[in-house]
Amino acid sequence: MIKKYDLGVYRWALVTGASSGIGREFAFHLAKRGLNLILTGRNLRALTETADEIHKISNSSVVILQADLTKDLDMILDNTSRFNIDLLVNNAGFGLYGDFFSNSLDDYVQMIELNISSLTKLTHYYGSEMAKRECGGIINVASVAGFFPIPHLAVYGATKAYVYNLSMSLWAELKSKNVHVLCVAPGPTETKFFERAKMETNGKLMKPELVVAGALRAFEKGKPLYIPGFGNKMTYYFVRKFFGDKFIAEFLAKYF
Repeated sequence: MIKKYDLGVYRWALVTGASSGIGREFAFHLAKRGLNLILTGRNLRALTETADEIHKISNSSVVILQADLTKDLDMILDNTSRFNIDLLVNNAGFGLYGDFFSNSLDDYVQMIELNISSLTKLTHYYGSEMAKRECGGIINVASVAGFFPIPHLAVYGATKAYVYNLSMSLWAELKSKNVHVLCVAPGPTETKFFERAKMETNGKLMKPELVVAGALRAFEKGKPLYIPGFGNKMTYYFVRKFFGDKFIAEFLAKYF
């Protein structure tokens, strides 16, 4: 594989939402590539277990920051100020399933704070430092739900549409600064998303380790967007090409 961006030149990576699922897999994969890690998440026990397992397979240094990104952002910035963060993985986020009015406004505001505001603040802070150094990378985890209107996941889908559009715009802005931005847009994946979203899982779920392995390959190739899984890719290209938003919204409102 011809690498446009070699992860091996990076020293420190910050991974949010590293307690489980995709974030945890990013931690393992990056440690295997020799990066030192700063892992954030709300579950201290899970973060500690992840760090212990990483130490069994890697000599990477691991710093744990138990934090709620919607409340503790300043603490994270203060505790990482002595590091040059070369790679930022914005993975933390959650969704809620149901009719728009079936969930509380407070829950939606919290979702927007985490999925959009915290991601934007972290990207602005660390991304600006990377641009000054003319070296670095940002991986933002979005979702296929961000590509079209998705009734019953309306706010979640809207937040991921923001992540997608922000990522693609920054990819174009920062490439001249040698800072690569990748948007990862998974479909249904074996994570705790469905439990927190109060959704039943139908059909086959993708393994988070496959999502992450593919994402890192896409990053090193310099791609701006990675959609894991053949079916998800076909959904993205086929649906966007042949159907308008009105049809998609009405169809999903009935069958999703």
